[in-house]
Amino acid sequence: MTTDRPVTTNRPAAVVLDAGGVLFLPDPGAFRRHLAPFGLVPDDEECVAAHFAGCAEIDRLGAADYDAADRAIARHLGASAADLEEATEAVHRVYRAEPWVPAHGAAEALVRLIAAGFRLAVVSNADGTVAEQLAAHRICSVEGGDAAEVAIVVDSHVVGVEKPDPAIFAFALDALGVPAERCAYIGDTVHFDVNGALAAGLSPVHVAPTGYCKVSGHPHSASLAAYAAELLAT
Repeated sequence: MTTDRPVTTNRPAAVVLDAGGVLFLPDPGAFRRHLAPFGLVPDDEECVAAHFAGCAEIDRLGAADYDAADRAIARHLGASAADLEEATEAVHRVYRAEPWVPAHGAAEALVRLIAAGFRLAVVSNADGTVAEQLAAHRICSVEGGDAAEVAIVVDSHVVGVEKPDPAIFAFALDALGVPAERCAYIGDTVHFDVNGALAAGLSPVHVAPTGYCKVSGHPHSASLAAYAAELLAT
C-alpha cells in the first residue's frame, strides 16, 4: 500500500464500501469485444488499469465528466487519434450497457473482514440495481446467506442523493449504528469518494494502483483485497 498517512489512526469498527471500482469492475471481455474494430485487444490487467485512468481523469478535472473519463480510458487502451471519438463511444457502451464483474478477491475480502468482527455497508452512486447485482454475484447482501452480510446497500438512485454529498453516508451510518469517526470508507475516486467521506466524517481509503492518484494527503490501496489484508494485520 502507498499512503501519505497511516491507513487508520484508530482501528475502525466498520468498513463502508463503494461498489464500482471496489467490489465491481467493467468486464475486460466487454472491452475487448467493443474495441476489437479498432484493432485493440487489451488484456485483463490493462482493462483494470484503464478504469483507474478514467477515475484519475475525473479527479484531475474535479468534476463528474464521464465523457472525459471515457476518452482517457480509450487513450489508455491505445486508441489512435483517428479512432479516438469512436473508441470513446465504445468505452461508453462498456460502462453503460454491459454487466460489470466482481473485482478480484473482493468477495473473499469481505468474508475475512466480517470474520474479524468488522461491520460492513455499501454506499454507491448507482442506477437502482446495485443491491441486486451484488447479491447475484454473491459478493454481499443484506440477507447474507452465501454472500457476505452488509448492514445496508445505499444506492444513490434509490435514496435521491449521490456522492460527494455527505448526506448519502448518513443512511449507512444509521444502519450500522457506528459513529462516522469509527468508519473507514473505501472508494475509487478522490472527487466522489475521498471528498465525500471526509465531508461526512469517515476516514477514506482510495483504491488507486500506484501512480494513478496525483492527490496527496490520504491513504491509497491497490484493491479492496490489499486493504483488507493490511487492516487485518494491524
